[in-house]
Amino acid sequence: MNTDLLFQKGKVWTLSNIISLLRLMLGIVIYHLIVTRQLTASIVLSILIVLSDYADGYLARKRNEVSELGKVLDPLADKVCVALGAIALHLSYGLPLWVVILLIARDVLIVLGSFILISRTHRVVASEIPGKLGVTVIALLLFAYLIEWEAAKPVLLVLAVIAVFISFGYYSWRFIQYMILQKEA
Repeated sequence: MNTDLLFQKGKVWTLSNIISLLRLMLGIVIYHLIVTRQLTASIVLSILIVLSDYADGYLARKRNEVSELGKVLDPLADKVCVALGAIALHLSYGLPLWVVILLIARDVLIVLGSFILISRTHRVVASEIPGKLGVTVIALLLFAYLIEWEAAKPVLLVLAVIAVFISFGYYSWRFIQYMILQKEA
């Protein structure tokens, strides 16, 4: 993989990339807080993680700091936080194991597809609306388990599964399109 693609001069230590890196590291903290049932701290940090997810992209566009590294860091941070949060919620709050496996499998496949695209097309593809909406619904599901909001769990569980399949299907279709375009070029 060409590291020059990711580490563009002047586009590494941007505010939006620093926020994404911080969110990536906070995945470990949120795991610990959830497993040790520190509810108030877990809620506050969860909200900060979600807000930072929206803030980094907004700031990157607003400050003209959109970078190839940011296109990788932002979704990677999402995936790490979702995976660690889901595992912790399974261990401490009863999130079904099959949901954890589904979320992690989807994210692993998307990351593998991204690495294949980067290595073959030298292109970093940014997250798109279906993925962002999917992460939002998944975050709501995880939050419902964290605060033990029983009435919302079944509805959000169905919506999250639908969102996982829609976003995975969308990214699979985009992957195929990029690979076909690359072969035609």
